[in-house]
Amino acid sequence: MVQVAARRLEMEEFEVPKVGVSEGLLRVTACGLCGSDVEQYRGHFAEKGLAEYPVIPGHEPVGTIEELGAEAEARWGVRVGDRVALQPVISCGRCADCLSGAHHLCKGMFQMASPAYGYLPTTIGHGLWGGYGEYIHLHERTLMHRLPENVPNEMATMYQALAAGIRWAVAVPGAGFSDTVLVMGCGQRGLASVVALKAAGVSEIVVTGLKRDAFKFRLAREFGATHTIVADEEDTIDRVMEITGGRGVDIAVDVVPTDTRVIGHAVEVVRPGGTIVVAGVKGGNNMATLDTDRMVYKEITLKAVFTQGADMYRAGIDLLARNLERLAPMHTHEMPLEQAERAIQMLGGEIPGEEAICISLHP
Repeated sequence: MVQVAARRLEMEEFEVPKVGVSEGLLRVTACGLCGSDVEQYRGHFAEKGLAEYPVIPGHEPVGTIEELGAEAEARWGVRVGDRVALQPVISCGRCADCLSGAHHLCKGMFQMASPAYGYLPTTIGHGLWGGYGEYIHLHERTLMHRLPENVPNEMATMYQALAAGIRWAVAVPGAGFSDTVLVMGCGQRGLASVVALKAAGVSEIVVTGLKRDAFKFRLAREFGATHTIVADEEDTIDRVMEITGGRGVDIAVDVVPTDTRVIGHAVEVVRPGGTIVVAGVKGGNNMATLDTDRMVYKEITLKAVFTQGADMYRAGIDLLARNLERLAPMHTHEMPLEQAERAIQMLGGEIPGEEAICISLHP
């Protein structure tokens, strides 16, 4: 399924290229959807120069190694028939970011804003760069992780959401046992943040969402949230200060799409010396307004995060494998590849009556 314009996907056929000695071929068994798929579908990434058309979307693919060059087998440590999950960013391995361990920030391989599976246009090379298809031709700089046998394909597609929760809510802000953490947004990244925070032993977890998110709130509480706030019915700032006895939260994690107002709320509810992590992609021309004086007076640390690193992907897969039954309710839909547009619209809340959190596409 190829995105040829904003809100327009078309099915196309591509020739599967030959595999070189340093390359591989992945037969995609499932591909997960996340909020950025929605923004990409709506055209917001193209507007900001982060994506080009035509492009095969899908940056959360899992599948089976079908062909493997001799050098690739030695480098990746996998064999034909192994099930793997891909890291989306295709790093060069030579730039300062790669050499410092920040592979996910690399822009050197293709000299473009998003050198990653699901974002490289079909005009580059063979074109088989996305998970919305039967095959992905694996670049020699691909990073991948073997999947445990007990994790079914549809559940395996949640590996990136959990990796994001671990990095964004725990690792980056340094969340610990005695902290109170506010998770702003209760979609898949928000719920994954709750799961990660609970696993890290965080004592107080406050989650915000909307009235229509009642089913997500239920899951948030099951996963360990101690308080939930209905942001379109309650005053988030007042409720957080009430919950914390006027102290404020130690950490606020913004995973809300589109709405830029939440970052202002975070500034108000984070305690002096606290930390704000910004991860929610607002899309389009949405620009947040920040009271920087307020941030200065409170000595707030503001951190923006983009994707995850290899250690976080491994941790996410491990967390998933150890909690399959508990996390199963997060995976709400399994759909054929031909219904990609409907799946994206469901995730974006555009189809009334559908309660979607994690969706997987299956070719």
